[in-house]
Amino acid sequence: MAFDLPEYDDPYFLDALQDELAERPRDFLSLFYEMHDAEEESGRIDMMIRMLGLILAMTNEQPELLNRENAENEATAVQNLVENSLITYRMWADDIDREAAERWLHSPEVQADFEIARASFKEVLKVLWDLEDAPE
Repeated sequence: MAFDLPEYDDPYFLDALQDELAERPRDFLSLFYEMHDAEEESGRIDMMIRMLGLILAMTNEQPELLNRENAENEATAVQNLVENSLITYRMWADDIDREAAERWLHSPEVQADFEIARASFKEVLKVLWDLEDAPE
């Protein structure tokens, strides 16, 4: 079965994502190693997609990871967690300070790749859960 993922068409993507979700990291250092492996093997978009899937799995098992007290709603809490994870990952992977990692995250190239990763991940969730529209 082939899936039409927006701007990111990889026939092995869905199988790989399902395999990755089966191996759920319990902490952020393990998550960062997973992200690093994906980035080295396949690039930034794959790293971001893997991160989204693993954060979904981690927050399902550890809902306390979402700081709901400092967010307007759950979507904002997830967005904050994802952004903080990317910033902290980049600091860890490249041994840079927070300001440099934030500049990296907010660069047009990284933002464009993140939108591709987010849209692709959303399409996979639709397929996996047989939804007409996946949550943002």
